[in-house]
Amino acid sequence: MAKKTGVQKHKRSEDSMAVRSAREAAYETIRSRIITMELKPGDELNDHELAQELGISRTPMREALIMLNIAHMVTIKPQSGTYVAPIDLELMEMEQFARFTLEKELLNHIRGRLTGEQERAYRLLIEQYRVLESHPEAENRETRMLALDNAFHRRAFELCGMEGHFDHMLSTFQHIERLRKFSLQTEENKSVCDAHTRILEAVLHGTEEDVSRALSEHLHRYKLSVDQARAAHPDYFIGNGDTW
Repeated sequence: MAKKTGVQKHKRSEDSMAVRSAREAAYETIRSRIITMELKPGDELNDHELAQELGISRTPMREALIMLNIAHMVTIKPQSGTYVAPIDLELMEMEQFARFTLEKELLNHIRGRLTGEQERAYRLLIEQYRVLESHPEAENRETRMLALDNAFHRRAFELCGMEGHFDHMLSTFQHIERLRKFSLQTEENKSVCDAHTRILEAVLHGTEEDVSRALSEHLHRYKLSVDQARAAHPDYFIGNGDTW
């Protein structure tokens, strides 16, 4: 059997990289649509149609769907099809507990140490959120509000030189991220500015217990959104989710 030439090996390497790039792009695109609830729990995902839409072959699309299945974002049912997975309340609790545990430690690390400039940056994020909150007609309002919310919580990670940890954490969370989309359409949305202010005041002037309490109360309020969303769309959820 003839040996493969260097050109052939290089071509195979390029093909492999192209498939991997297409798979990753498909994964991120579908994940984003699931997170933003463009694709809702229970929606069927046709790999052929999605591949055509994204201009890729079916192989990387199928691989992307397998990755999403591993991440609990889609459900693959043999002889049936592939569907957007429901929001799992027990996995959501795990996501929130992990976030609370890490963020609490970082907030306490910067507690009492903020400079005037750092405090002003925090307050600017709160005020920008408040302005958007009061203007429901604003363009891309929900996306911008979620970005400001993320920016507020990311600040502690940035000040500790650990912003990469926040970004990784956010990229792996999917159940709580989908629920946040619901929260912007409920009364829970109106508590964000006050909650962020309480967290900041605890960091500026409070004790370790004050920081823990302010963050815990803020992160636990998502349960109100769960109740409202579950009442409207019971088929979107599975599990109970009362572990912490």
